[in-house]
Amino acid sequence: MPRRLLPILVFLFFVSALHGQDSANPAPALDSAVKSLAADVNRKFPPGENPKVALGLWTYRDSVPDLGLYWAAQLTEELAGLPGRAFTLVSGGQSAADWLISGEIDSIAGIIRVYTRIIRSGDRSIAASFHSDFEFDEYFAEMLSDGGGGSSSSAARVARDAYEPDSRENPLAVEIAAGEDGPVVSRTLHAGNDEDFFLLVPDREGALVMETTGDADTYLELYDAGSWNKIAENDDGGSGSNARIRYQAQPGGRYIAKVRGYSSGDTGSYGFRAFIVEPVRPDEYENDDDFDSAKDIDIGTPQQHTFTTGDDVDWVRFRISQAGRYTIRARGVISARLDTCIELYDAGRSLIDEDDDGGENLDARLSVRLQAGTYYLKAECLNSEPDQPYTIRIDAE
Repeated sequence: MPRRLLPILVFLFFVSALHGQDSANPAPALDSAVKSLAADVNRKFPPGENPKVALGLWTYRDSVPDLGLYWAAQLTEELAGLPGRAFTLVSGGQSAADWLISGEIDSIAGIIRVYTRIIRSGDRSIAASFHSDFEFDEYFAEMLSDGGGGSSSSAARVARDAYEPDSRENPLAVEIAAGEDGPVVSRTLHAGNDEDFFLLVPDREGALVMETTGDADTYLELYDAGSWNKIAENDDGGSGSNARIRYQAQPGGRYIAKVRGYSSGDTGSYGFRAFIVEPVRPDEYENDDDFDSAKDIDIGTPQQHTFTTGDDVDWVRFRISQAGRYTIRARGVISARLDTCIELYDAGRSLIDEDDDGGENLDARLSVRLQAGTYYLKAECLNSEPDQPYTIRIDAE
């Protein structure tokens, strides 16, 4: 079944459960509007820059109705399938993205208007705004009632998703992507202590990562599919209240991930995805594990390094010819999830300054005034299992 049809099936489930099939269904009009919107959004990003873009929520009177859930899910599918996309679509929320796409829904004199805005994550400025209008009818009336946003007042309104029923014996087989920008499966946790099951069969070497996305407070468990032995579990290892597990799975092994609400009765919409993190290989600058083996780095030219283990450290040496203030950064190449830490030393091996999270999210950043001379920088990782390369860069301010 094509993935782009799944949000429509969820939508049809919503409206058929509420009304039957006794009047015109607005799904085709919504589908057409979202398809056109996806093309408009793509044109707003200049080719070649490839910024990271995340989707947020579409609200109506301070809640997230079913229409908002449907609009976000369908737009995600359309954006993910665009040929020649000018941006990278990421999950995990605004903290992992340069831009956020979200909006509001309004009812105006018999018209339902869906606003969509492209928002810069840094300063919350709006770069572009779009709106789509639909004639108000009984379907929209129900879709705008208290939706599946996950609050206790709307718990009873969170509908079963299109993948139900699933169970340990009948899990949903999930595509395992080659990187963390792979597809997200949209699901719901409905009333009645719902549990969702996902079958994972990795086909290559590397660490298997699975995580939830969205606003629901999820709890994630990983099992061996044959023995049903629990391998790992996690609560808030992802972004916000999302769960995340990283496990060194065997190629061809069969695993089942189970997602439930953190507390009994927790409901809401969430996304699930799984991907393989390829083994981190030693970089070209090794061995650079101590002061005496530091490798040279030029001012203004970034160097890409890797932490082969959580205990690995890298040293670089740089020379300042003109006194002034300099910015020193160590940041993950793929995402801001890599937790870097840096220490700056003079030629006499005396510590000048250090930083852990002075940059964006978990990135390390120092801004220091330096005299002309030779300096050494030590970079280390606070993650037990580094999952990506990182860059060191030193710039004159």
